[in-house]
Amino acid sequence: METESKFLVMDETDFQVLETSSLLLDYSLSEAIIQNIEDTFLDTKKNALMSGGYFLRLRKEMGKEGQWLAIKSLEGLECGVHTREDYVSFLPKETSVFECPDARTRDIILELSSGLDLLPLMKLKQKRTVRQVKLGDRLIAELSLDHVSLKSGQNEKFYSELELKLKTEGTHQDLQAIEEHLLGNYHLVKDLFSKFERALLLKENLPEKTLLSFRERAFCLQLADQENIYGKQAKILLSLEKGLNTAEVSLLLKVPEQDIEAFYSRFEKERLFSFPFSSKNNGSGEFHFHAGRYALGKSQENIIFKEWTLETLFELYGADRAKAEKTRTNAFILFDVLFPYHRLGQQERKILGLAALLHDIGSSVFPKETYKIGEEILLTHPLKGLKLHELRMLALIMELQSPKISVKDLSSVFEKSNLILPPEIKNKALILASFIRISGIFENRSWGFLPDRIRQVEEAVEVEIFGPGAEKAAKKAEKRKELWEYLFGTKLSFVSKKKTISKKKTDEIENIEMRVEEIKGENEIKEENKKESRNLKFAIRPENSMAMVAHKVFSRQFARMLANEKGTLKGKNVENLHDMRVAIRRMKAAAKIFEAYLDSKKLEPHLEGLKNTLGALSDVRDLDVFREKAKEYLNKLPSENEHDLDPLFAVLAEERKKARKSMITYLKSERYANFKKDFSDFLDSESWALPTTTAKHNALPYRVKDVLPSILYARFADISAYSEWLEGPYVSIERLHRLRIASKGLRYTLEFFGNVLGKEAEVMIKEVTALQNHLGDLHDSVIAIDLLGSYLQTGDWGLSERKKYSIEKKTFEGLKGVEAYKAYREEELQTLLDTFPEVWLKVQSEEFRPRIENVIKNLYKETMAL
Repeated sequence: METESKFLVMDETDFQVLETSSLLLDYSLSEAIIQNIEDTFLDTKKNALMSGGYFLRLRKEMGKEGQWLAIKSLEGLECGVHTREDYVSFLPKETSVFECPDARTRDIILELSSGLDLLPLMKLKQKRTVRQVKLGDRLIAELSLDHVSLKSGQNEKFYSELELKLKTEGTHQDLQAIEEHLLGNYHLVKDLFSKFERALLLKENLPEKTLLSFRERAFCLQLADQENIYGKQAKILLSLEKGLNTAEVSLLLKVPEQDIEAFYSRFEKERLFSFPFSSKNNGSGEFHFHAGRYALGKSQENIIFKEWTLETLFELYGADRAKAEKTRTNAFILFDVLFPYHRLGQQERKILGLAALLHDIGSSVFPKETYKIGEEILLTHPLKGLKLHELRMLALIMELQSPKISVKDLSSVFEKSNLILPPEIKNKALILASFIRISGIFENRSWGFLPDRIRQVEEAVEVEIFGPGAEKAAKKAEKRKELWEYLFGTKLSFVSKKKTISKKKTDEIENIEMRVEEIKGENEIKEENKKESRNLKFAIRPENSMAMVAHKVFSRQFARMLANEKGTLKGKNVENLHDMRVAIRRMKAAAKIFEAYLDSKKLEPHLEGLKNTLGALSDVRDLDVFREKAKEYLNKLPSENEHDLDPLFAVLAEERKKARKSMITYLKSERYANFKKDFSDFLDSESWALPTTTAKHNALPYRVKDVLPSILYARFADISAYSEWLEGPYVSIERLHRLRIASKGLRYTLEFFGNVLGKEAEVMIKEVTALQNHLGDLHDSVIAIDLLGSYLQTGDWGLSERKKYSIEKKTFEGLKGVEAYKAYREEELQTLLDTFPEVWLKVQSEEFRPRIENVIKNLYKETMAL
């Protein structure tokens, strides 16, 4: 985060005095360093970076090789101080921005540009005098005196500026004191704009006061050439900014004046949030794209991950190509006939065709979330030949096509997608999704459209559907048209008319109709929910029943839970709480591992008690872990930084106090006492194992020696199944979290049965534990970054929806240390993501699977020795 005060220097004499002065109040000024600088600002053809709230600068200092790349947020003026995000990286000579050595900065560039080409936007030159501002040994700020030369076409402007950039040892009080001294003793005027913004005003020949901010103008220009409701709204704002009144705009755009007034009134309150795809993440420093798998050279398309074809995707996910092609045929007919409304081009038509073919690709993975899974499949299995922005657009259409998403849900859907795309592309994706929603109903029957049966009728477009039972199709289509009608303000009417169709038309219909096949079955993937455990060293024999082993695990862990309860209540040793929580997690993990051999109806009430107890302990333990990691960070800093996180620790202490009070209330409650008694009685009973034969007395496998081999292979398969989701350009954080849970399943199984599996199992446990710990640290970093971001924005702790998506940013004193800690955790996350493949490779290597075979051989040896 960059914090600076900026001033226009109105008197050249003052400029010269400040160049040579040795003091400002009690602050000393170092010797001056002179720099001749040329800044080049880059953006995409339609200013995607600016519409996302950022600008990109390349700074070249004359006489030096290489240049500095900076990505800064726009319009960060608060109480006269410029506060903005600032990501800076050095680029060696002849290195493009897409070869930026700093992975975090490179990721942000890809996130904001969506891989679109970056072009020079404008340039400026400046002669800079740099001086360090100190108070004793403390480096307070950096003072820069600039003679700036701006040139854009025939327009040229020269001005002098003073910048005072706060350094890590400086405070807002220091900045304010120096500001007051400068304004009181020199002819200076507060500068409300950055150099980029001043250059933009000159380039666009704009006054300093305008209706729209820089980002808002770029955002609207992205949409202004599109024909739907959002394109019209963008045109309204741009027209009003030019000085037209509402009556004139109404005549120009053929929009009722009252509609213009109503929209502008809403815009004044909500600004860009009036548009659903103005993500609150943009301009807030929240970036989710991980480009660690990109091998970026001079070509942005030089990538190292596997690319997929339609054929390989259909084969992998068992999709029906004939049905998909029928959906595409109908989508193309709608697109072509309704062209006068949407005015999209052939590139969008190509994306529509791909979206239609793949619209149901996620159904075989998880039918209840077909559209969300379809989005993830396309992000992790990139289609060959698609550019990055096309890949993202296609993935976004996958989710937006869901008929369950109503118009009022759009803002929430765009917000949660974490796909930062220029508004132009988001809007196009929304339009194309409206076609998929309608055409998707025709894949399972002989229904379809004919181009000459779609026509304008009064104020509506009438679409005739043909095929047996077309009346039913018309009713279904009526329920899918809401999005299209909203986007274009024109009614779609679906009808089925009984007419004699000529032989020629019959042939056309036969050519359009595709093979019909009913969906034969849906297999819902049940993800494992296993919880953490430690190595359990108790005797197990191959002939033991699985229920007997389960009883040993539960009994031992329940005893450990109770043994740590007293210490948890006292709160003197945090390890008591930790051990108590771990014991509960082991029991919950055991319930999953042994579920096929236990009476779930009898066990379920006690699992609910474990869940409630775990919930009561978790908040306190999570706060302890967070504080412990924050202290580890402080210990790495110089002694003068020991109080950097004091404001944060104060909030944590208050939160822990409340959480501990709630925990104690639960642990002393009658509810908890009843759970302990009932679970203890349950463990003493012998009626919780399932029968070992069927009703017809057929034998069922239930002993360790018979069932453990298949369990081990199944747990390994749970992990290996994630490989297809980790090879694309997007690495889903949620998938990595689920992988961590799956890895626990294998680890616990190995630990529970360690004494019959041999020493090879110990090696496997170490490797799986390393994967689990890496993923645990990664997950902790994600949560910590979100919590710190919420705290810096609101001053409160926690991630409620209200806090997470609050658009009002509050200012708090003394939080530079917290901001630095958030940046540290962000760097930690990036490192964990970058090094994850190395850890993952160890459990996917050729050596790992034979180890499973070896431990199974050891189990058989133990069996034969009986």
